[in-house]
Parts: sequence; C-alpha cells; structure tokens
Amino acid sequence: MKVIIIGAGEVGYELAESIRRKGHDVIIVDKNERACKRARTLDVKVIKGNGARPELLNSLDIEDGNYLFAVTDDNEANLVSCAVAKAAGCKTIARINGLEYISKPISRRFSKIGVDYVVSPELLIAKKISNIIVMPSAIDTNLFMGGKINVVEFKVLDNSNVEGKPLKRIRFPPRVNLGAILRGNDVLVPHGDTVLKEGDTLIVMSRGKKAGKQMLKLMGTHRSDVHDVMIIGATDIGINVAMILEKRGIKVKLIDTSPSRARRAAELLKKVEVVEGDAREKSVLIEEGILRADAFAATTSSEEFNVLVSLLAKIYGVEKTIAVVRELGLKSLIETVGIDMAASPQLVTSRAMLRIARELNPLKAISFHGGDLYILETHISEDSPVVGKKLEDLSISDRCIIGAIIRNGRTIIPKGGTDIRAGDEMMVFVTKDDINNVEGIF
Repeated sequence: MKVIIIGAGEVGYELAESIRRKGHDVIIVDKNERACKRARTLDVKVIKGNGARPELLNSLDIEDGNYLFAVTDDNEANLVSCAVAKAAGCKTIARINGLEYISKPISRRFSKIGVDYVVSPELLIAKKISNIIVMPSAIDTNLFMGGKINVVEFKVLDNSNVEGKPLKRIRFPPRVNLGAILRGNDVLVPHGDTVLKEGDTLIVMSRGKKAGKQMLKLMGTHRSDVHDVMIIGATDIGINVAMILEKRGIKVKLIDTSPSRARRAAELLKKVEVVEGDAREKSVLIEEGILRADAFAATTSSEEFNVLVSLLAKIYGVEKTIAVVRELGLKSLIETVGIDMAASPQLVTSRAMLRIARELNPLKAISFHGGDLYILETHISEDSPVVGKKLEDLSISDRCIIGAIIRNGRTIIPKGGTDIRAGDEMMVFVTKDDINNVEGIF
C-alpha cells in the first residue's frame, strides 16, 4: 500500500516512522529542505515541493486505496491536498489547526470536499490534559482497543497504599492489569517479588470507570479531589482545557501576558477567571494563587517557557504539573526532571491518525518511556498460528505481558490458561528488545 504524507514536521515524521515499520511504501513531501533532510534518515522517498499542487500529487501515481495524510501547518494547503488526492481515489486525513474550523478532536465535517477525516491537535491534547488533571495520581492516559481499554500511568506517591510492598501482596482491582514499571531510566517487567518504591510509575491497563476509581483509591493521593487549576497561556489549547474543566465544575484561573489573547479568552470562558499578567514573575504566580493550586498546565507556544514555569510550579508545591511541548525528542527527558507530564500535540495527532487508518497499522505499536516500552494491539486472524493455543504455551519472552483480550465486545483479563481465538483483539506490553519477536508470533 502506498502512503503519501504532506508535511515532514514532527507529525509527518512520526507517521512516516510508524508506517514504514509495517512495510508500506511511504512518500513524504515538504517545501522545507531541512525537514526533507531529516525525513531522509527514515529510508523513505522524500520529495521537496508543494504538496498542494495537483501536478506534483498526480506525478506520484496516486491510486484507489492509497492513503494521503496532510499534516502541514497550513490548513488550506492540507484541505487542497486531500481534495486532489480524493479525486484520484485516495483515503484522506488532514490536520486542522484553529477553533474556527472544527469543534471536535476528530471530525468528518469536510467529507463533502474530499477529506475523510480532520484531526485537531489542539482539541486532542486539550482533552488529554483535562483527563489527566481530574485523575489526581494519574500522570498520563491513553485509549486502546477502540476506546474500550484505558492505559494509565500512575505515580507511586509517598503516602501511597502500595509503596514499599511487593506486588504479590497488593490486591489490584478485578479489571486491572499491571503491564510495566518505570523506575528512573529503567523499564521493569512486574513480578510477584517486585517491591514498589516512591517515584515509580506504573503502566496500568483498566476497563471501565469503576476500575479507574478503584486504582486511584489504591494508589492514594495528596488531595481527595482537584478543585483549583492554574493554566498559563490563553492559546487554543489553554482555552480548551479551561473550557473542559469549567464544564466539570472545577475552578480555573487562566493567565496570559497578551491583552488581546486574554480578552478573547474572557469572551469565550464565562466562568473562568482570566488574568492579564506575566507568569515569569514569581509575585504574579503567588498573587494569583499558585500556592492553592491542585494542578498546573503551561500551554503557551514556547515549550522552553512551559518547561521552566512548570518546574517553578512544582517548587511551589503544585501536585500535578503539565507542560505542552512540540519536540517529541524532549518528552521523555522533560518527564525525568520533575514535571509530571510533557503533553505533545504532535504525538497525540499522529496516534489518532494511525487509529483512524487501521489498515496501515494492523499490529499497532505505541511507545512509552522514550521507546524502551511498547504497547501493541493486534487482531487475531483465522489463519494466525496462535489460534487454539493457550497463553502459557506461546513462545514469547517472560518480559512480555498480555494485558487484555477483547472478545465479542467483552474484556478479558487473561491468565496463563486463557485460550486464543480467531477474532480476538489482544493488547501486549513488550520491551523494545522483544518487539520483533512478538510481531512475528502473531
């Protein structure tokens, strides 16, 4: 299958890297020579040019059944590229920035003009940040198996009910499975004798809201609930986070240095206190209530500023801090210096697009902890060699954990004696050293 990606920025690069691994033919088009040079390191075909030009797209021999991802920073160029590709029979997905275009993270609003799906980075990351804020001891969450499974990262706090205990003495909720433990720079595969320490991050699979609440109770929190949230940056991301939290009854204060951005935010957010001020000034943060905040999100367009002000919030005792970053390589590094979550609009956008285009990624791989850990989703076909076998009979490394099986719409937390059937959807926790072996088995 041929896949054309218009735009070689962070989103395009991440898409190309993921799709190329699955053996598809990938072509990247970008006007910027520096972006093209970086894309060539992926061993894909790279063309320097304007991806919105019909002549260029037609020269790529686009055929029915191909995919085109338009992920540049130019909304109009993305829409034009998709319209041209759709006329040739391509399936099309476009990145769209700005609240004036769409009001949902993923939409089919432009299907009549040739765009099968549009994806909004700002709305996707705003929803993710909001979900993290309202889960006190959770530091990240991802949806898997078509939204049926939550994979949540929980931090072991100093007052946690699990700190200092071996796993075999911890009673996890019924619909929960522990996939991995992140400790410093190491990824630990959980075993019964593994003792949890303060600062550990647990990668946990859960099914349903009840399981999530039970995990929160088990993990323990410094506060029983989130009441006050401070957001720095009246960007589209910041405004959307405030809007979502506002609807959930959480008190939000939004601060921005720009009078025009603050004015716009105040017009859109009726119950949110919007303040014009410079968050680089400690006095401003203290005066506006940083010491009372339960959570803090820095959503400005400057990732350096977001990181610095989030670290400052941590120093002032804010339990949960989130910084928006756009360079994917910084994400895992930033989360090791004290910030709870580095939120990347580019990463959530590429993942959302791959989930839409299921045919491109039949064994989907989502990386954690800088690529040391992967979570795979795979569909078991009728001719798969594992059909009829029990999990304990599979020749996979003991460092791999089958987290969940979706069978006929029902979630199964598997054990060694669980059999594998055609049609099963499986989720596997696997380290980077074992990923090729697991892909070969399924």
